[in-house]
Amino acid sequence: MKAYLFISLLLFSVGFSAAEASSSIVLSPSRTAHAATLLNNGQVLLSGGLNTDTSLNSALLYNPAGQGSLVATGNLVSARGDHTSTLLQDGRVLVTGGDLLNGQKLKSAEFYDPSTGVFTQVTHAMSIARTQHTATLLPDGRVLIVGGKSADLFDVATQTFTATANTPTNRKSHAAILLNDGTVLITGGYVGRLATRTAEIFNPATNTFTKLVSLMETARANHQMNLLPDGTVLISGGFSGTSPHNECSIYDPVTQTFAPTTSMNFHRSNHRGVNTPDGRVLVIGGTTLESGFLDQNEIFNPVTKIWTTESNVMNENRSGHTATLLGNGQVFVAGGVTGSLSIQSAEIIDPATHIFSSLGNMTVPRNQHTDTLLPDGTVLLAGGSNNSIFLNTAETFNPATNSFSATGNLNLSRKSHTATLLNDGEVLIAGGKSGDEGDTTSAELYSPSTRSFRLTGRMIDKRSLHTATLLNNGTVIVVAGRHGGSPTAKCEVYDPTTELWTSTGAMNLQRKRHRAALLTDGTVLVAGGAALSNDNIPNPGTPDSETWDPATGKWTNTADMHFGRTEHEATLFPDGTVLESGGIQLPNTCDIYQPMLRSFSSGGSLVQDRSRHIAILLSNPAWGSLMNQVLIIGGSITASDLFGGLNVALASVEIYNPATQKFSLFGSMITPRQNHTATLLPDGRILIAGGVGSPAVSGTAETVTP
Repeated sequence: MKAYLFISLLLFSVGFSAAEASSSIVLSPSRTAHAATLLNNGQVLLSGGLNTDTSLNSALLYNPAGQGSLVATGNLVSARGDHTSTLLQDGRVLVTGGDLLNGQKLKSAEFYDPSTGVFTQVTHAMSIARTQHTATLLPDGRVLIVGGKSADLFDVATQTFTATANTPTNRKSHAAILLNDGTVLITGGYVGRLATRTAEIFNPATNTFTKLVSLMETARANHQMNLLPDGTVLISGGFSGTSPHNECSIYDPVTQTFAPTTSMNFHRSNHRGVNTPDGRVLVIGGTTLESGFLDQNEIFNPVTKIWTTESNVMNENRSGHTATLLGNGQVFVAGGVTGSLSIQSAEIIDPATHIFSSLGNMTVPRNQHTDTLLPDGTVLLAGGSNNSIFLNTAETFNPATNSFSATGNLNLSRKSHTATLLNDGEVLIAGGKSGDEGDTTSAELYSPSTRSFRLTGRMIDKRSLHTATLLNNGTVIVVAGRHGGSPTAKCEVYDPTTELWTSTGAMNLQRKRHRAALLTDGTVLVAGGAALSNDNIPNPGTPDSETWDPATGKWTNTADMHFGRTEHEATLFPDGTVLESGGIQLPNTCDIYQPMLRSFSSGGSLVQDRSRHIAILLSNPAWGSLMNQVLIIGGSITASDLFGGLNVALASVEIYNPATQKFSLFGSMITPRQNHTATLLPDGRILIAGGVGSPAVSGTAETVTP
């Protein structure tokens, strides 16, 4: 008797959201060890399986275009579980082998015809009884059946199973996958009672198996294989008699070798792997350490070789389930086991794809420019540089038409300046580096109503690479920055009423390329930056931070960050804490400022080291369950000495969840960018514009949609 101790489980239906695992779908009766096949009409056929009471002969259809429910179709000729279900070239489904609850293995096979909803017996049986085997559709329409002491080739026209020319390894609970060259890779499984590291290739041209010299790094059974866009194969998880694995391998069909790749975040066996339309691999559920069952999924990016834990979990912990990619990119997950229960539910999961959309060209390429969201919802992009040319031009982006248009010119060409939206709707442009003056004291105001700039009072001190923060009383504090090649500690305040600048207390440490955040109590936190002159190469960031009190005009040191940072980002959360992320020449671990303690705690680690990036708090409700998480967009990474240690622009984007303090990969921009801008628009989209790509200054922009 097979050791299945199952109890039927009735689940309640919950509401559906496109960003979450969807509502439960009643699966009656509960089942595991069943098979699932996507039909040519877009429906999913579930056949057979086992539960606590019996071996099942029932079959169900799921129609994603219908009401999202399962309906009965014709019954199997023979009840069975642990069988295979293969879509043939003529649209029918071939079901082979399997077993019954009492352990009896089956030799029989049958067809399912979607046009009639009827199962019929295949004329001839397999050469041996099989269970926990594999069935692979070959390019010529035959089906390769592997498992047990022999292998069969099924001919649809004659309904016959013929033993292959030579005998493969006697294995079960293995994995098989069709490669791009038409051969089939078979890996792992149990040989006798032990999981194996061996693999072999079946060649349909000769009908023979060839054992590979290369072995997998880990013995595996009940693992998964997925074909990647470049033709290599991802092998994930599995079991070898002690506990499930999180180790993964990549098989290269050109060299016929296995090589380790990044491990999954969770140990898994009896999981499922689905290729998503964008080329990633979604791994779903499975059995984990200490015989636990997972509701947590994760996704593998074949470009970065990074595993990202999906932010939403399934409604059920599942192992031994089926997972079928639907035509709309969603995944239909059905049945399985959790603990001693077979599962009486199915659900839809929707892997996040996060598409970046091109907006074409800005009016001119820009680097080290500023972006300001104006009260009417348009975005002002001002100044910057195009290679060695300093820009005095400006333009606005209209999200209603997704278009850029030139606006009035700045009075002074400049880059590395600041732009601050004032309470009256005007924008204060301050300082920066100019082709005419070098680091400048010049300041000007942009009026959205006239689409023009006019000069305002000059700053007291020349500066660029500084910060500007709008205070609660409507004034603006400009902090530190560079004068020539050296950083300064001087600060000053702009009063929009008088349009004059007033010196305030100097910082305790000179700095440039730092970051500032207005805290909820009205004080200003400044952290990090480069405290040394340009004569010091490399110019490491400082861990030093301090706060400015507008009531006293004085700076007070706080505890240091755990790492020195420069060209990093600072993000204020609704709870008043501040995330300090990234920077040059430091580990990728982030710091979180705790204002009540005036100290920093360790945050999560970025997926990828980066500086010169942009961090955007997803404060718009359009982001749904991702609201108040942080997008980390682009930036640069320092290249190896082989490439001269240059800063290389990044296209990758990641997201930070403050609840878990974890970063995960979010997607990739169309264009790599550093020194770019990113603006959260009123409709929830994010406008990403300009910067330096690979290697030229970019004149393009793009958006990402919630």
